Amino acid sequence: MNLVNWQNVFDQSEKFKSNPSTKWAFIEGFLNDDFYNKLQKSFPKFDSSWDIEDSYDKLAYRKYWKMKENRIISKEKDERYSEDWNQFMEYAWSKEFCEKIVEFSGVKPTNLKNFVFMTLKKNGFQLPHTHNVSDQTLMIFLYLSKGWKQGDPGGTYLSDGNDESKILFEPYNLENSALIVLDGPNAAHGVRQITNDVERKAIQLTYEPFSTKSGWYSDSQNTSSELLDL
Repeated sequence: MNLVNWQNVFDQSEKFKSNPSTKWAFIEGFLNDDFYNKLQKSFPKFDSSWDIEDSYDKLAYRKYWKMKENRIISKEKDERYSEDWNQFMEYAWSKEFCEKIVEFSGVKPTNLKNFVFMTLKKNGFQLPHTHNVSDQTLMIFLYLSKGWKQGDPGGTYLSDGNDESKILFEPYNLENSALIVLDGPNAAHGVRQITNDVERKAIQLTYEPFSTKSGWYSDSQNTSSELLDL
């Protein structure tokens, strides 16, 4: 499938692997333009079916792909979403996609653990935090938001510890771009509060080694923090 611009991804591979503290890379033009436009247009409309996350540390909305009882994402078609999103999900789950992500990152063989639609509206935010659930957990934030302006909050930033005043990187091009981050003790991140009347559309993919005998790799690690983000 020619859905992802893998050359754009691999162009950032060395930067990802060589970052000394937290391994991360920001990729522009992540998807094929035509396919990106189809996904952007058929992104789930915001309505009462979205789950709200409203607490002291975040305000956001989420929709999930259907899952099996054992926390494995179902490979079956999810009729709630468009044909294009089902095609993307099929590819994101595929051996080809996982192998290319392994090649890009140098992380052990991975499986798709989480797939979630996320939206932020006016006043949406998430305080900086660190999961640190495992050293083999990759988070991919794929943005589908047109017309974001330089300096506007909404992109997932990386920070020096759990301190929003120490932002190391914050993306402003949120149209067909992706932030890939390897989990770890220094992978602090968050989202500044949105002040404009806008809707930031994104998905989060989480990849991690999986064994039919022992389950997810992070199950034997520190699992005290939720792995879903913004």
